[in-house]
Amino acid sequence: MDASAFSIDIALSNLSAAFGSIETLVKALSYIIGLTLFVRGVMMYRIFATQTLSSAQKGEIAGPFVFIMVGALLIYFPSTLRASLTTVFGTGDISGTQDLISYSGLSGFEKWDAIKDVVIKYMYLIGLIAFVRGWVILSKMGHSGAQPGSLGKGLIHVIGGIFLVNIVDTFNLLATTLGYTGGT
Repeated sequence: MDASAFSIDIALSNLSAAFGSIETLVKALSYIIGLTLFVRGVMMYRIFATQTLSSAQKGEIAGPFVFIMVGALLIYFPSTLRASLTTVFGTGDISGTQDLISYSGLSGFEKWDAIKDVVIKYMYLIGLIAFVRGWVILSKMGHSGAQPGSLGKGLIHVIGGIFLVNIVDTFNLLATTLGYTGGT
């Protein structure tokens, strides 16, 4: 393959073709991780019940509960994501590129029109991954010895993931807040 065979159009079409498969993979992983966390929480409660009946020692109830709750949230990933988007943006719908504030009046942004769909799709994908990763980080709060700062790190991933999933509305929100209305 020589360098003259490379084309930005071919690269963008290949990126767009791979997007659906990667999105499905992230959703499938969230289901698997959610099921694993849920089963782990139930098994921790089972062990807790066995230990409590056989001895007089105290156990921790909050740890397994966190695993069960985060597992349930990841099992119901589409509903969790839709509820989070509704909480932040007032709607569970994800805006398309046609809703993006226009930069047509600025020079040098002609190339942006050609690649903005691919960029926005991959920001959505990064948002999905950050959203799932945030919940996994928060699930680690369910056992003793969790690292300090895990709560903050997990919440930042979840909130950042929500903003990236709907990057168009996030961008429009910031642009409106800063007084930009489009054009020149």
